[in-house]
Amino acid sequence: MNKIEIHIPATSANLGPGFDCLGLALELFNKAEVSWQDGEKLTPQQLKEWAVELPFEQYAIAEAYSCYASQKSVDLPRIEIDFTCDIPIARGLGSSATCAIAGLAAGQLIHRGSCDKNELLNMAASLEGHPDNAAPAILGGLILSGTDEEGVIAVQLPCHENIHVFLLIPEFELSTDEARAVLPKSIPHSEAVKQVASFGFLLQGLAAGSHELLRNGNADYLHEPYRRRLVPEYETIERIALSRGCSVVSLSGAGPSLLGLYAGLKDDADQIGNLLTRGLPIGWEVKRLQVNHTGVVINSTVP
Repeated sequence: MNKIEIHIPATSANLGPGFDCLGLALELFNKAEVSWQDGEKLTPQQLKEWAVELPFEQYAIAEAYSCYASQKSVDLPRIEIDFTCDIPIARGLGSSATCAIAGLAAGQLIHRGSCDKNELLNMAASLEGHPDNAAPAILGGLILSGTDEEGVIAVQLPCHENIHVFLLIPEFELSTDEARAVLPKSIPHSEAVKQVASFGFLLQGLAAGSHELLRNGNADYLHEPYRRRLVPEYETIERIALSRGCSVVSLSGAGPSLLGLYAGLKDDADQIGNLLTRGLPIGWEVKRLQVNHTGVVINSTVP
């Protein structure tokens, strides 16, 4: 029996003004154990038909696996999937991207025995519809990404070691489609100018580990004003997090989770974490995480 273990980190996209282009990988993981036997192989169409019969989380991985087979026009063996999901689903933490990456990476390794991260990124971004979660999940760290006619462009940006991450996670879910539906088709030119300035302050604050710069990089005009209404208690959670010491608070991805960042000493971050744990309303939990700098990790026992 051949076996692959794929560890994919959670991601937080946007970080406020970095709408659809900025993402951060975090030390929280989903793990897929994929095993298969040599022998009979299925066509891409057979793989697609097999995938739809699986439970949801396994289906998402198997669908990506069958998509790899279709794009490469290759037959691949049926796989067994053991999925450990530690990343909350539909909370704006990149859980769907982890499934896409797991299935595509399995396809690459079974097909040719190695993983090409550039190809993996382009294929995952295509399945997801955007690269802002897939890029940091694959590459690790703080990633600025976009696309051109040749595919995904992704650049790893500096993120200071004294940046501390707090995820504020509610019990309820929110679909990305619902969060996209409330966005306007345009914003005033004056707000666009403010958006650019805020994004610059955010990036410099992350690079320098500056509390003051992060505070000036908290303004967003493209999505947050419209999505906040989908998250009951958003203003309450934001006020609590900022009053407890977070430098900046924003939606994580499309929400409903919130991302709190603090630039400063570890002892101060410990105190903020304790205050947040005791201060949030019922139905919300706090996860304090480190930035993940490795991205997807694949362990293979293929002969």
